[in-house]
Order: sequence, then C-alpha cells, then structure tokens
Amino acid sequence: MKSFLDLIGKWKKGFLSLPRARQILYTGTVAVILGSLVLLTYTVNRVEFSPLYSQLNEQDLGSVVETLKNKKIPYQLSGAGGVSVPREQLHEVRLLLATQGVVKGSGVGFEIFDQQKLGSTEFVQRINYQRALQGELARTINEMNEVQESRVHLVLPSESLFVEDRKPPSAAVVLKLKSGARLESQQVQGIVNLVAGAVQGLTEDKVSILSTDGQVLFRKNAVDNTLQLSTLQMQVRSKIEDDLRQKVQSLLEQVAGANKVTTRVTVDMDFNQMQVTEDIYDPDTQVIRSQQRSTENNQGAELGAKGNPDVPINVEAQLMQSSPPGKDKENDKESLNSKASTRQRETVNYEINRVNRQTTHAPGNVKKISVAVLVDGPYEMKPNAEGKTEPMFVGRSPEQIKSLEDIVRKAIGYNEGRGDQITVSNIPFATEPSEAGGFVKAENRWIKLAREYIKPVLNVLIVLLVFFLIVRPLMRRFATLSEEMKHLPAPGEALPSGDQQTLSLPDQPVERELSLRRRALSLVQQNPDQAAAIIRAILREEQEA
Repeated sequence: MKSFLDLIGKWKKGFLSLPRARQILYTGTVAVILGSLVLLTYTVNRVEFSPLYSQLNEQDLGSVVETLKNKKIPYQLSGAGGVSVPREQLHEVRLLLATQGVVKGSGVGFEIFDQQKLGSTEFVQRINYQRALQGELARTINEMNEVQESRVHLVLPSESLFVEDRKPPSAAVVLKLKSGARLESQQVQGIVNLVAGAVQGLTEDKVSILSTDGQVLFRKNAVDNTLQLSTLQMQVRSKIEDDLRQKVQSLLEQVAGANKVTTRVTVDMDFNQMQVTEDIYDPDTQVIRSQQRSTENNQGAELGAKGNPDVPINVEAQLMQSSPPGKDKENDKESLNSKASTRQRETVNYEINRVNRQTTHAPGNVKKISVAVLVDGPYEMKPNAEGKTEPMFVGRSPEQIKSLEDIVRKAIGYNEGRGDQITVSNIPFATEPSEAGGFVKAENRWIKLAREYIKPVLNVLIVLLVFFLIVRPLMRRFATLSEEMKHLPAPGEALPSGDQQTLSLPDQPVERELSLRRRALSLVQQNPDQAAAIIRAILREEQEA
C-alpha cells in the first residue's frame, strides 16, 4: 500500500512539474480514455432486448404488459404495438404467455364456450357461435405473411322449415395488409375458399373481400370471372414458354458455353373448349336382326260392279240381280277360274354397325410454337487495324447452325403440320455491360460475417489503440518524470550568475551517475532564465578566446 501511495505521489509530483499546456493535454487525454472505457463497458454489459410480439392490438398488448409486470420481467415498448424482452428470456417468456393464453388475437374464438353461463337462451348461443366462428376465421387469415390484421363479418340467417323462406348466408372480410405487401389472386381465392368452406351453405358468390383502404379485392360477378380466367390463361402460357426456354437454353449452353446463348419462346394456345359428337355407320357389316314371312291363297268368285252409273237406282238394282241359272254358265265358269290367287310377303330387318363417339377437347391446346435463338461466338485472336491483338468474331459454319436447329427441334417437340417456326442466328453479343441494369451479386460470406461482428472487433481495436498509443506512453513518461525528480537540485541551491565563466553542478554521488545531457535538460526545464545566462557566458568566453 505504501509503495502504491509513493507511486501516486511521484506521478503527482511529475504532473505538477509539467508545463501548463502539457497538463491540459494529458488531462484531456485521460478524460477521453476514461469516457471511452465507460462507453465500452456500458455497450458490452447492457441488456439486449429482442422482439417478443409486434403489431399487437391494444387489448392484447395490455394483457402482455400486465403479465410481464406481475412476473417482474423487464420489457420495452415500441410505437408499432410491439414489446421486447431480454434476449436470454425470450423463449421462456413466449412459452409462459402461450401457456396462459394471454395473446388471443382478433376477437374471440371457440373459447367463449369455456365460460358458459347457466340460463343462456338459444339466441345468446347462436350469437356466441357466430362470434366464435368469426374470430377463428380472422385468426386463421392473420397467419398469412402479408396480412397484418383482419375482421370477418358473417350473416347467418335462421333456419326455416320451408324452402321458400330460407335465405343463404353471406360473409364480408376486411383485410389490413402490411406496409408494402400485396396479395396475389391465388391468395385472395384461397381466403374465399376458406371462408366458404368454414360456413355451412355459404357459396363463393356471397363472399366479399376488401382492404382497409377501400379497394375491393374479391367480388363474384361475370366480369371478374372473365378476368380471372384470362389471368390464369396467361399464367399457363408463361409457364409453358418458360419450361421450353429452359430446355433449349440448357441444351445449347452445353455446346456454345455459358452466357453464349439467348432463347425466346412464344406459344400460341387455344383455350376454347369443344365437344364433338359423331355417329359412324358401316353398311358392309350388317346382321339380320328379325325376319317375317306370310303366304296368302285366295280362290272363288267375286261380284263386280255392274250397270250404268247414270241409270236411276231402281234400274240399277234390277241390273245387279243375278241372271237365271243356266243362262250364263260359261261365263260363271271362267269367272271362278280367274279369281284364284296366291300372295306371299317376307320382311327382313338388318342391324347396321353404328359407332357413337363423343370427344371433348380440353382448353389449353398448343396451336403453334415459335422459337428464336441467338448464339454468340466463336472468336479468334487477330490483329486489328492498329496492330493490336484482340478477339474477332468469326461465326459458325452452316453445318453447325443446322445442328443447333435440330437440337432445338427435338427439345420443343417440333411439329411441321402445326406450323412451328425455329430461327437460330449466329450474332456477336455486346461485351459492354449495360448501364440500365445488372445482376445483383450475392453478398460475400466474409462480408456478412464482418457486418455481424464489426462492433465487438472495433471495440477491441479501440482498446488496443488507446492502450498502446496513449496509456503506455503516458505511463512511461510519468515514470521518467518521477526518476528525474529524484535527481533535481535542492530548492536552496542556485546556479551561478551570468558574470561567472564556469558552471558548477551539484556534487552529489547520484548525479555523477547521470549523463550530462539529462542533467542539463532537467536544469533547463527547471530554471530557463539561468540556463540562458549560462549559455551567454559560454558564448562570451569563446569570443574572448
């Protein structure tokens, strides 16, 4: 302890012996060092907070804060409805809040029936069920990355025994999207299917979706169906074109090299749905289905019409009477012989081979494929007009171009009858990078690590620089001053006046061991006026000599 106090006393004596300018400089340096050390200590030892929840509603945020206060867990609040806790307690606090069910989300769910009261009427039960269903749907929709908050409104009419009195249910969904987020058409359709599937009897045409800024995201009508169908058709077309382009690109790059081939594919598709029904008959392949024969024999006389139609009826009646027997026997005999007849009838039904064919052409039939391919190179090193050697484009032979065209035909499934077109051009590519855009390179792994650990590394470097450039030199300087203070002359001793020609230094055993230069420097620092007088005396002595 005594040695430490002696050291402090030596440092104090050495500091007081310094000029005023150096005292200010050293004092400021020590203050900066101490401030840096305090800041560094605070930065290293401060508690780091991690977000526990973000964008909570006021009710859930109040419940979370109250629970953290009761558990005496430090927390910080942010302006966006978020709360943070110490990093080392993050997972433990999340499990604690999840176990207690503190964060309930938008509205209430089916947990409302956990606190059922006795004597609840049917109307209250029905309203609670509607509230629970709305809350559960809102919680499910909030799980989407683009949705910040949502509300679901359901209209559930009372069931009726009569069909004509029944009314269909309907639903309306209000979405609050995150900043810069946007829902795709497939995601909106997914929300519609979710709501329609969760409510009994609800159809898509009774579901409406809008955002908090007033934009209608979904409303079922004929125009929207047409637009959705057109969008889907464009997506299917783009998908097919991209697949064909990748096939051609990957094959040609194996031949021409990477970044030496550019491919564009255009597909003409027919999205019309057709249904064809045709009946085909084959008369050569016939089979007897049914056969019917009938034979009829007739024999005997038959009275024919007689008389004149213009004669009165009574006359005609007399004429129609039969003649007396025996008068016309020969004519009767001929008549009997002539009235005998035979009739034969045959009916045959044939079954003809018949084919009934129904063909349905699904939409999305490829009508035509057009492919354009640009191939770069090859190059050869040749001297230019100035005599410098540089790569010169020499082009490919027609056989090579033909071979590349055959590769493209095989890759896309070329069909000449369909009218497919393929063009392969050998053109030199521009070597200068485009100013409009470029490829964004992936961040280097070492740069990422440096960004993560730059803060502790800089802190260590600051400590090392402060120690080696400031602390260590000061310690050496104070040690030197304390040693010099031991060998300074006593306060009562004075240097000779300017009239004397010789300089007499104190004759002490310790001072003899010190070098003359150090003793002179210490005397100059302590008595600059006397040192100037000594120098003038020495100069005068040299002039007189």
